[in-house]
Amino acid sequence: MKRGNIKLMKKMNTSLIIREFNSNGPLSRADLTGNTGLSPTTITTLIDEMIKDNLIMRVGEGESSGGRKPILLDLNPKHGYILSGWISGESISIALLDIKYNITDIIEKEIIFPTDENLIPEIKSIIEEIISSNNISNEKVLGLMLGISGIINQQNGTIKYSALLDLENYSIREPLSKYFSFPINIENDTNLAALSEKEFGHKHLSNYIYLMIAPEIGSGIIFNNEIYRGRFGRAGEFGHLLMEKDGPRCTCGRKGCLAPVLSQYIPINKAQKFRNAFKDLEPDSKKYEKFCDYLAVALTNYIHLIDNEAIIFGGELVKVASEKFYSDIEAKIKKYSMKNMYDNVRVLPASLSDNEVIMGGASYCFHNSKYFTNKEG
Repeated sequence: MKRGNIKLMKKMNTSLIIREFNSNGPLSRADLTGNTGLSPTTITTLIDEMIKDNLIMRVGEGESSGGRKPILLDLNPKHGYILSGWISGESISIALLDIKYNITDIIEKEIIFPTDENLIPEIKSIIEEIISSNNISNEKVLGLMLGISGIINQQNGTIKYSALLDLENYSIREPLSKYFSFPINIENDTNLAALSEKEFGHKHLSNYIYLMIAPEIGSGIIFNNEIYRGRFGRAGEFGHLLMEKDGPRCTCGRKGCLAPVLSQYIPINKAQKFRNAFKDLEPDSKKYEKFCDYLAVALTNYIHLIDNEAIIFGGELVKVASEKFYSDIEAKIKKYSMKNMYDNVRVLPASLSDNEVIMGGASYCFHNSKYFTNKEG
């Protein structure tokens, strides 16, 4: 085998071990051999190198099956850090996480309008504050991911359009790269929330719609275990499905989008306001009925187009919705669906009710970091 191929194989095997620790740690060497299919010799050689590099650490002993207790190993959480943030229509939240996904610090500040003048300085200020206060060097940061409400060009790091932020063709990556050396990525916020369920919640699902309701409305589509963005990155604009051609005005400028239609019954653009209104809503009221009805019609159309296995509700709604809400939505979708289209679709609450965008962004950063690529470091 050529030297380059040997080096690549070693990198791939190391990445496989890291992924195994990330998903199932702590583990013994024997666990790693069984789970990865790598030979005991390969496991021992790579683990020894990773311990020397402080990437892996001893965390205790496992149960004995007759002989000596196995030594349990896991990722050293302080070997690297991730910056992950959420920019909604209300605020900027950026968290510092270690590589075991523990949030060690988080800073939240209100959005300052006009955003075209203030957004980059605000982001820069928060990052500098969080790095400085935690005494972390830039070299320790694996990357930054920002989840942003709007249509995102992930390739060039720009916001193509965000009605909530009043931004169009606005660059994020390029100006921030002048100040920070680590990789900078941006993604639609609901896509990251959907990804968080794949990593931390409903891991068994491979095709589902994640629906965020409040402080905005949007959807993330997971198709064959991957984020589905569409050809131009515009997939999942659930809140802008046209429901009434002469309906209420939307922030995008059109009339009758789902978001303003739903807001006639329960306001969805402010988190606290939504929670209070939803909790005060009587399940047998006309407002509740209309809210659920429009939501179910929109979701039925999605199901007919995508043929997904589940709908996961997140955002502020998951903090206040009762089991009755999910069964009501399920019954309405079944009512509006074509025969046999809804047989296997489940309606579920999100596993994460807080920091779902941040956790999805952290997962993306980790799995696209130097540990899983050919980048040195």
